[in-house]
Amino acid sequence: NNKMFSEDLECQKLLMEAMKYHLLPERRPMLQSPRTKPRKSTVGSLYAVGGMDASKGSTTIEKYDLRTNRWIQVGIMNGRRLQFGVAVIDNKLYVVGGRDGLKTSNMVECYNPITKVWSTMPP
Repeated sequence: NNKMFSEDLECQKLLMEAMKYHLLPERRPMLQSPRTKPRKSTVGSLYAVGGMDASKGSTTIEKYDLRTNRWIQVGIMNGRRLQFGVAVIDNKLYVVGGRDGLKTSNMVECYNPITKVWSTMPP
């Protein structure tokens, strides 16, 4: 029912590409594109974002430091989230949607690793 999915042709093409790639594993070699090939993080770091702790959703976002071999907390999301999307665009980390355990969220948060600032974006 989301207009982006029903009216945006580019979005529909990307969704169909993703569905074919995941639902037809035997055809993956024929479906290779720049989006499906393994690649390095564009911000050069490994991030662990949210997920589940012992009993509930986590709010933390951590970055792995290769020099010290340790995880460093770089932020806290505005709320607990599970089953969300994460993307890197223009060297910024975006955390999109998900669930808080009870209801679906349309919240979008953005982390800038250069300024180390988190901001809430419009959905």
